[in-house]
Amino acid sequence: MSGYGGVPPGWHDPYGGYGGTPGWDDGGAYGPQGHPYGPPGVPHAPANNGSAIAALVCNCVVALMCCNIVAIPGIVTGALALGRVQTDPASARRLTIWSWSLFAASLLIGIIIAVVYFAIILTHDPDYSSSSGV
Repeated sequence: MSGYGGVPPGWHDPYGGYGGTPGWDDGGAYGPQGHPYGPPGVPHAPANNGSAIAALVCNCVVALMCCNIVAIPGIVTGALALGRVQTDPASARRLTIWSWSLFAASLLIGIIIAVVYFAIILTHDPDYSSSSGV
């Protein structure tokens, strides 16, 4: 049976009397059975921590390879998110977003520093024409 108003096959009310319980009004706001949510369903899926792990690893790589100071808060937020995935998923999601944002900022800073460095090297004119000292 599908939809509202009926007993699913194989379901037994653990509190006794599915509908028609003495002392209860069966014609209330919840329909003739008096149960607002119906039978217990499938439990929700556990929170996934894959994005928090990836953000933590990426920030660690950037911190080690580029010596970028912005990656350190990214490591901290990624580790906090990883610790809160099971207990506080909403907070873990926000921390993961912050960790990815800090990773993007550290990459952007690294790219800007590299472009400035190569621009200085290309525009620098070494003076090798003098023969003094040799």
